[in-house]
Amino acid sequence: MDRLEKYEDWARACMHVRCGFCRENCPAYSQLQLDSYAAKGKMTILYHLLKGNLELDEAVAERIFACTSCGLCDVACGYNQSEAIHEMKTVLYDQGVALPEGYMKISTKTRETGNPYSVDANEGTAFLQSLPESKLSVADYTLFLGCTQIYREKDEIDSLLKILRAAGVSFRIPTDQICCGSPTYRVGDEAQAREQAEKVTNLFEEMGSDEILVSCAGCFRMLSNDYEVLLNNDPKFKIVHSMEFLQELIQEGKLEIRRLEAAITYHDPCHLGRHSGIYEAPRQVLSSITGVELVEMEWNRKFAKCCGAGGGFRSGRGEDAVAIAANRVQEAEATGASILVTACPFCLRNLRDGAQSINSQMKIESVESLLAELI
Repeated sequence: MDRLEKYEDWARACMHVRCGFCRENCPAYSQLQLDSYAAKGKMTILYHLLKGNLELDEAVAERIFACTSCGLCDVACGYNQSEAIHEMKTVLYDQGVALPEGYMKISTKTRETGNPYSVDANEGTAFLQSLPESKLSVADYTLFLGCTQIYREKDEIDSLLKILRAAGVSFRIPTDQICCGSPTYRVGDEAQAREQAEKVTNLFEEMGSDEILVSCAGCFRMLSNDYEVLLNNDPKFKIVHSMEFLQELIQEGKLEIRRLEAAITYHDPCHLGRHSGIYEAPRQVLSSITGVELVEMEWNRKFAKCCGAGGGFRSGRGEDAVAIAANRVQEAEATGASILVTACPFCLRNLRDGAQSINSQMKIESVESLLAELI
């Protein structure tokens, strides 16, 4: 509990100030409709834990873990409530409190197989060995693909490779890629997240990598921000997200992109937008396509609504996560766009499931898959 004491003053203030701004677009509150699921409710729980009025138990864990780690509460409030909520998750995990089953499985599966999808790593990454870039010992960039693309969205890998090859980029692909640790970190298993971070860092060091190209928003946030905290050292590598990299390739004239007559709207992934500050690069990429009309949803950039998948929420509350995604798809439909595009494979999966749940005709793609179709 010691690591929570620094939040006591703010928790007290939050409990007594009746603004409730954090509830407005909180994905958990919007779906579950109880104050205790919003950041304000969680801060109230934190205060009473510190005062001994509540115990760390399953009921508290159920409320605290009902969070997508989207960070919208920070934007609404101005105080870093998401940090306090993350710390509560970590304390609950460390104290051995029984967590909601879906969240605990993320940690268990990663410990057993090296990834949260519980796929044998050797079998799951075997296809990488057939790629010519996996045979290279030297290249300008090392491509880190992430679990979701390797085990669930292989088409996204094909799209990215097609673009990089067309632009003549020098890159290599490690065949023994493992989870970056983000899923376990978001559910409070700091020890396992640190173990994953050390393994990934060692992999890059053994390969002599200087610049790491990442196309998963969650991996990007983890490698570029959270590793410094977990490993208590300065970043040893330059981490580049594919959106900024693609923007540079287009500006340098290295990609010939065919015309597309379509209205497109863009969903900001929480890890890439609010948590990493990358808003304009994907929009610049989309706007560079001749014939495309980029139309914004009502809630965009730092105010963008969450798709509902992050923070273990999709694993722990699958139906609620899909319902939240369906609401985001409806917001996209209201723009009149025919294509909803995002820059995160996890958002992509959840938004597609949300669209399917309401029989939406909205086409949902990643920036990479859209570009790959046009080159």
